[in-house]
Amino acid sequence: MKIFVYGTLMEGFRNYNKCLKERVLYRTTGETRGKLYHLPAGYPAMIDGDDIVKGEIVEIKDEDIKFLDELEGYYGENEHNMYDRFIREVKTEKTGNLLCWIYFYRNIDYVKNCGIYIPHGNWRKFAKEMQIKEYVMKSGYDIWKTI
Repeated sequence: MKIFVYGTLMEGFRNYNKCLKERVLYRTTGETRGKLYHLPAGYPAMIDGDDIVKGEIVEIKDEDIKFLDELEGYYGENEHNMYDRFIREVKTEKTGNLLCWIYFYRNIDYVKNCGIYIPHGNWRKFAKEMQIKEYVMKSGYDIWKTI
């Protein structure tokens, strides 16, 4: 089963180690259409859109992905979900387009009003930039005055 992940389920982040690490058969980079935001809770949300969202395609051993549905707050079609799950095309450099499960955030108004829009569509890059900023702020050194 192939899943496109674009946030904390990517390799190197907390939920990859917690949920996927032992289940992954294959992993490669990919991109798809959407709009990406960083939510106040510390993770990303993708909604429909025409931007390019970058992430990873993971092929896992399990056919049952209830463990991911639970993490993403998906309880089934027409339920009160945090994320909805759809099959979409994801582009890869090596193999072309693949069909993958993708989780889209359901509350679009919340995302747009409370999230930080990520125009480059790359949450890994965004997280790296935020860690640098957080480090600088914690160190007490005001880098913004020196720029």
